[in-house]
Parts: sequence; C-alpha cells; structure tokens
Amino acid sequence: MCKMGTLIPGDKRMEIIPNKPSGLGGWMILVQIGLYLSIFRLIALIFNYVIPSFKPEIWDALTLPDSPAYDSMWKPSLIFESVANVVFVLFSIFLLVLLYQKKSTFPRWAIFYYVTNLLVLIVDYVLMANIEVLQTLDEGNSTQDIGRLVVSCAIWIPYFIRSKRVHNTFIH
Repeated sequence: MCKMGTLIPGDKRMEIIPNKPSGLGGWMILVQIGLYLSIFRLIALIFNYVIPSFKPEIWDALTLPDSPAYDSMWKPSLIFESVANVVFVLFSIFLLVLLYQKKSTFPRWAIFYYVTNLLVLIVDYVLMANIEVLQTLDEGNSTQDIGRLVVSCAIWIPYFIRSKRVHNTFIH
C-alpha cells in the first residue's frame, strides 16, 4: 500500500507532497501580476508606437532613402519590434492559460519566456543602436530595461526550477 505523497515506482505521475505549499498563491501571485502587466504594457506600446509607425507618412519618412530621417536600419528594426511585441502579447496569454490550468509544462515555458524576452530585448537594442538619429536621443532606458530583465531572469528562473510550490502546483 502506498502512502499519500510518495511516488509509486514506475509511476510517471508526480503527486503533491502533503503539508507543502501548492497552488497559485505565494510568489506565484507576482508571476501572475507580471504577466498581466506585460500584456497591458505591450498592448499600450503597440497602439501608441507600433501602429502609428506604420502609417504611410511616418513609414515613408523613416524608410524612404530620399527622406531626411532615413536610415537603412529603420525598416528591419520596426518590423522586428512589431512582430516581437505581438508575439509576446500572445506568449503572455498562452502562459496565463497554462498557469491557470496548472499544466506541468508551465515552468519550462515560463523560463523560455524570460530567456527569450531578454534575447529579443538585446537584439532590439542592437538594432536601434545602429540607427544614427537614435544614438543621440538614447537616454539609457534600453540598457536599464535590459538590466531589469537580467535581474528578473536571475530571480524567476531559479524560482521556477527550485520552488516547492511550483513543483507541487504544476504536476498535470
């Protein structure tokens, strides 16, 4: 006979260890808040900056070679940033679905989300740093954003790997 909280040899299901934290409370509340804030922030960014940059007058001013604001990096940078923002809105929604369904794949996807977000932010920074007019306007916000994301990765990736709450919650 098997006691609750122990694993049956050969059984691939993981069981919750009794008297240990589980569920979406504790630090998982911050993960949820962060995902919702990311969705709202990215949607605001898309509507306030991305969509307007594709209006013909702005797009042409930035991407036509005879324009004074032209730089060959504007087109790839704007397209990359637009696609990345839309993908991360969808990715955040996908993570929330996995989170609330308590899927065992959530921690791996969340780690992938944080790492990919950091890599995309670095690529975006490099693209934007190669636009001459932006070099004079950069106020260090991009490097601060990268620094914040590095700190987030340093906190949340180990949390998803080592947390008993995460282990006990995402078992299905």
